[in-house]
Amino acid sequence: MTSQELSTAPNTMRNVSFAVVDFETTGLNPEIDRIVQLAAVIVNGEGHIVDSFDTIVRPESPDEYQHGAEHIHGISAEQVSSGMPLRKALEQLWSINAGHVFTAHNAAFDLGFLHAESKRVGLEGHVDVHVDTLELARRTTGADTTRKHNLFALCEHYGIKRDKEHDAKSDATATAQLLMHLIKELGVETPDQVAELFTS
Repeated sequence: MTSQELSTAPNTMRNVSFAVVDFETTGLNPEIDRIVQLAAVIVNGEGHIVDSFDTIVRPESPDEYQHGAEHIHGISAEQVSSGMPLRKALEQLWSINAGHVFTAHNAAFDLGFLHAESKRVGLEGHVDVHVDTLELARRTTGADTTRKHNLFALCEHYGIKRDKEHDAKSDATATAQLLMHLIKELGVETPDQVAELFTS
């Protein structure tokens, strides 16, 4: 969703929607590491979830795949080997994201993997503007320099419950709830104000 689309949307947050995305990966470097699970939760500006998609992902080159970070995400190599093929998973992710505002916590991480993995399988697509709940949380901190901004700490702060940590769908759902708290704190009440949330 672009700034122009937001400016012409009916003047209610019900008509603005966010694609809240989360990845679990084998490491931190999108150039050498891989996505093993992805999720997108579509939530409107009033906090109602209208769609979702999640899957464990099988890499595009299984012979070259090096499993990692299982101690964090709990996804086994066997689960990865039977996951949805990467290209199909990304096609569905790009499709479900269309027309919504891409949102993530520490969005640079997720966007790095989204763009790198899409390039590997020959998919075109680029997110130009997005919402980063990490950056929004920092805006709301004010003079409180002790508040932590990781997803776990923010969920504790706002009383958001997660079914499981380091699970893509659970984390995306929690981030969607966090987004609603931050939107309220920042005083964003109409579609034409949503662009104030963007990070480009």
